[in-house]
This record gives sequence, structure tokens and C-alpha cells, in this order.
Amino acid sequence: MTLWTVFTDVSLMAGLLLVGQVLRANVKLFQKLLIPPSLIAGFLALAFGPNGLGVIPFSGSLGTYASVLIVLIFAAMPIGDAPAKEHLSGKAIGGMFFNITGIAVLQYGVGMFLSLYVLNRFFTNLNPSFGLMMATGFYGGHGTAAAVGSTFAGLGWEEAGDLGMTTATVGIVGGILGGIAIINWGTRKGYTHYVTDPKNLPSELRTGLIAPEKQKQGGKITISSICVDPMAFHLAIVLVPSLCGYYLCQFLKTLIPAEIPAFCMALLFGFVMQGILKRTGAIKYIDRSTVSRISGTSTDFLIISGVGSVKLALVMHYAVPLIVVCVAGFLVTFLWFMLVGAKSSPYDWFERNMMVWGHATGVAATGVLLQRVVDPDLKSRGIEDSGISDLFNRPILVALQVVPPIIISQFGVYGANLVTWVILGGVALMFVVAYLLNWWRPGNPIAVYHLTSTSARSATGSIGNADGVEGV
Repeated sequence: MTLWTVFTDVSLMAGLLLVGQVLRANVKLFQKLLIPPSLIAGFLALAFGPNGLGVIPFSGSLGTYASVLIVLIFAAMPIGDAPAKEHLSGKAIGGMFFNITGIAVLQYGVGMFLSLYVLNRFFTNLNPSFGLMMATGFYGGHGTAAAVGSTFAGLGWEEAGDLGMTTATVGIVGGILGGIAIINWGTRKGYTHYVTDPKNLPSELRTGLIAPEKQKQGGKITISSICVDPMAFHLAIVLVPSLCGYYLCQFLKTLIPAEIPAFCMALLFGFVMQGILKRTGAIKYIDRSTVSRISGTSTDFLIISGVGSVKLALVMHYAVPLIVVCVAGFLVTFLWFMLVGAKSSPYDWFERNMMVWGHATGVAATGVLLQRVVDPDLKSRGIEDSGISDLFNRPILVALQVVPPIIISQFGVYGANLVTWVILGGVALMFVVAYLLNWWRPGNPIAVYHLTSTSARSATGSIGNADGVEGV
């Protein structure tokens, strides 16, 4: 593998990304289904790449790019991220933290429970870690699938990466389609606060192309281009902790038998870089939007390489367990949506919960997309509060990506049972804490903001309030 090999692979992926955007902008089906161009490009890479027809001359290293790109994504997470202090507390933040963190932990627990106590009765050779694929693909998305896949590859389970990419693809497609269906159902029930008909989406959401009069700057110029290009400067800020994380990972391999993933160490050095920038005052020269562009670009190429390298024969071999896990994932997430999400927001529960649904079935961008459908002016603060909650739950989620694979690989089925019940116990503890802190109010009625003729007939016993909101 040479530098020209990398150049060729990346250029081919870039070409497919352009094709994906052209298809999204011109094909009504893709616009209706809101399929991201990177995912379209991934399907094209899968169909015409080495695992399909073999027309596109990707190298045999296509599947390795995801494990490298995820290091950049994790290193970029903390850099330049500084939420306002007044937004870091309150019941709204507490409810969002419980909502968005609890569903992630629950997906890990339910997936493991289903794998150990149901699927293993019919598929005796199923890896004890198979249940982790639910949360890996759904809440985690393609980035986490790459991270967990690289962890398991180091521990001897090579199939995990392909399985994770498969559940992530199912999650993001099903999350968008299911999210649109839930939005249509919610508007008929009167749950939406700001829209009564979600059919008229803005053109930029359907095609991905922003009209000239709506276009805006993508970031601030914080470094003079006469000195160094601002993008090069920010890329260096991300690449340095990425490299440090890789080197530390390689060093730790010589000291301990269990492999600690490079993305985990990159996240650690990302926080170190953020601390240095704040301590020296250089943080004022960091533009968070530019860092996000680097992370977003890495994510797009990660999806293309990850989906394009999935082994279809392996997916068919695991077809039935994968279908069971994915169906259960959507069911659990919807039940959480109604039983927890609806009771953990003091206002605009449906809009804020769409952000959680999208996050829990694909990526944060899916949540942003779905929330904009029901909250075009972003009045509900679902995006902001979920982002702040992600700052606090990140250690929990990284631990769930790293620790269970190591425990299960070391202790087998015993370790898998231990992981399952510790995770489910953690979910139970979160419910108790959320109830005591009033983050989750199970006795509260579900707010209804407008009544259609259908919902009016079902809203018997409604009680009005000063805000025009009715409880059912």
C-alpha cells in the first residue's frame, strides 16, 4: 500500500460522494427518503467495488480507512467546544441527559440480553458479543461501528466491523424513514408544537443544495492566510492529538495484554489539547465550526469506506440474528420515545425527542434533520441541549465501546452475562436518579398542542392550561 494507493482510494470515494449528492439533488425518491449522499455513495461503493461487481478499482485496504478516520473524529470532539455556563444546568438539561444517555445504555443492555438469552438458543455459534451490535450501529452509527470493529479486530473477532456497519446502515435508513413516519403520526395526534403538516420541507433539506440567498459562512477566519491557511491550522490542531493517541496506543500494547483502541486515546489527547488551548489563551483562535467541518468530512468518508467494504456473504450468514436485533432496536427506541422521552422534557417534548430518536438510530445529524422538520426555526433547543448532554455522557459511552469487548473477550460467556446485568442495572439506577431529580416525570400527561378531528375524538378528559397546551 503506497501513498498513491491512498490517493486513488480517497479520490474514488470523493467521486462517489459527488455522484451521491447529484442523485440526492435530482432523484425524487432520495429526496423523499432523505438518504444522505455519503450513504448513497457507500451503497455505490458496495455495489460496484471489490465486494460487488468489481468495476470501481478500490484497493484491498478500503475497509481500513474507517479505523483511521474514527481517530480524527474522536480527537476533534472536545476541541473548541465551550457551551455557555447558563445552559449547563436545569431540568431541561437533566431530562435531555437522561433521555439521550438512557436510550444508549438501554440499547447495549437489551441487545446483550436478546443475544444471550434468546438468539443463542437458536444460533449456538453466535459470538457472545453479538448483542453489542444493536447499540454499536443504532446509537453509535458508522463511527462507533468503526471504533468497536477495530477494538474487536484487535481482540480476534474480525466480523464485528462488518456487522456493526450493517446495523449502522439499517439504523440510519430506518431512523430517517421511521422518524418521518413518527412525525406524520405525531402531527395527526396533535403532539407537534410548531408544524401541523410536515410535507412542505425546505428545498435545502430535500435536495441538499442551499439557494444563494440562504447561503452563509461556514466558519471564521482566525488565522491570517498570509501566515498559514486557516484550514491547515485547524487540521494540525486535530491531527496532533490523533497522532499522540495512536502512539500511546502502540506503547500500551507493549505493557498490557488487552488492546486499548487508538480512538479512545485520541479523545484523551483531544481533551489535553483543549486544556492547553484554554490555559494559554489560544482557544480564541479556534473556530469550532471549522473543527466540525473536519470531523464531518471524516465522517462522510468513513461511511463510504465502511459501507463499501461490508462483506455481503457475512451479512447473509447473520441475516436472521441481524433482523431480530434491528427490529428490536427500533421497537425499544420507539417505546423509550413515548414512555421516557415524552415525560422528560418540560416543554416541546416531541420536537426535542425527535433529536433523540435520530441520535439513537443513526447519528446526531439525523436528529438535527428530523428536528428541523418539526421545528423549522429551532425554538425547542433540542439540538443545543443534546449537544451539551453529549459532553457529559461521552465518558459513559466511550466506556461502553471499550470495556465490554475487553471483558467479554477475556471471560467469554461469563463476562457477557456480567456485562449484560451491570448495564441493565445501570439503566435501573438511571431511572431512580432521574425520578428523584425530577428529570423524568412518569405521572405527567403527554402534552398535546393542537387537535385535529381525529385526535380531538381521542382526547377525552383533556385538561387545558394557560399556554394552550392540553394533556392527554
